[in-house]
Amino acid sequence: MPQFPRREPEMAMLARLVTDGLAKAGEDFPSPPVPASELQIKLKAYEAAKVAAADVEAQLRQLYVAKDRVLQELVSCVKADLRYAEIVVRDRPEKLTRLGWGPRRERTALRAPGEVRGMTVVEEGDTWVRLRWKAPVDGGVVAAYTIQRKDGAGPWQDAGVATKKEQLMTDQPRGVELSYRVTAMNRAGVGQPSATVTLVL
Repeated sequence: MPQFPRREPEMAMLARLVTDGLAKAGEDFPSPPVPASELQIKLKAYEAAKVAAADVEAQLRQLYVAKDRVLQELVSCVKADLRYAEIVVRDRPEKLTRLGWGPRRERTALRAPGEVRGMTVVEEGDTWVRLRWKAPVDGGVVAAYTIQRKDGAGPWQDAGVATKKEQLMTDQPRGVELSYRVTAMNRAGVGQPSATVTLVL
């Protein structure tokens, strides 16, 4: 037994099929609870309401476009007045509060990120490993993460860059002790490396 559709297009299509079927095969279905003639009336009412709704939606889109244009004009005017006010009361910036505004905030220097936390291996395969970690709790905002790998007793080498707190490392060597660590970085510098995770694929 098929399930009654839940999406409007499929419901409307089924209504058309039932209406046409009852109209053409009346001898097979002589006494339906809702005759084909009544279904046709309701189907036409639905189609008319659909057209009306589409017209209203088109009008609404135009109204929203007009609203956004007027808002942008308003914002430009308000910004102009605020720039003027900042110049006029530059010696007494606290007066800007009368306009719902305030003195410009002093820029603070960007700091390098802190240490990456919670370094773990969440999955591994024959030649791949998925690493996951947590963002630093201190320092500046992280722009990206650098993943480093060390093969056995060799030196640390950059092995990838991620913007999320997870990375899939593919084409990794097998039968060698692999160590991974992650550092966070931004324009101010690089943070302390995370704890190291070690495995052999």
